[in-house]
Amino acid sequence: MTTASCKTLVVESYHLARTAFYLEYEIERDGSITFINSGNIRLRRSTDRSERALIWTGLELPSDLGNEQWLTAQAHAYRFVSLVRNLGYRGPINIDAIFANDGRLLFNEANGRWGGGSVLHSIAVRLLGFDYSASYVISSVRNVRSSSLRTAHERFAKEGFLFDGTRKQGVIPLAVDEEAGTVECLVIAYDRAAAGDLKQRLLTLV
Repeated sequence: MTTASCKTLVVESYHLARTAFYLEYEIERDGSITFINSGNIRLRRSTDRSERALIWTGLELPSDLGNEQWLTAQAHAYRFVSLVRNLGYRGPINIDAIFANDGRLLFNEANGRWGGGSVLHSIAVRLLGFDYSASYVISSVRNVRSSSLRTAHERFAKEGFLFDGTRKQGVIPLAVDEEAGTVECLVIAYDRAAAGDLKQRLLTLV
């Protein structure tokens, strides 16, 4: 199972997940550890029946873990971050995990860099304040049909769901994939139901 050029054997184990999420931390220059944010990782099945891999559709902050799950995940993730800190690493680190269908907590990836939620968190802090997660739900939505950021901005304004700095909710176009003709957006809402409604309206735009 190895080759002449690769002597390393990687054993993978697959589990059905009840929920997928991440936790992000910053290891400061003095070695202190700061929790930054956490969110759900949203995935969906491909419309191609021959494709078995799930497709990443975005993130939702904060995560919707129950208190017991949250405390368990935080405790174990903090241990991991502490070990990385002791090895000398300084900077951002994000950790992906799942709670399997049988209730087990499994960590499956860690990255010593900004994560997918870092930009969302940074924007939310600037617009809503550091305690935004107590009052808002922040979601990213990929593959919204639009040819450019300007077109998306104008269309969202026309439809009435462009982000409003007074009401502190709405949609912000973030990035464009010109080849695919789509944009990635940030949704800011007061609760998950409102965020879900905005996401659906975005994805059904023609």
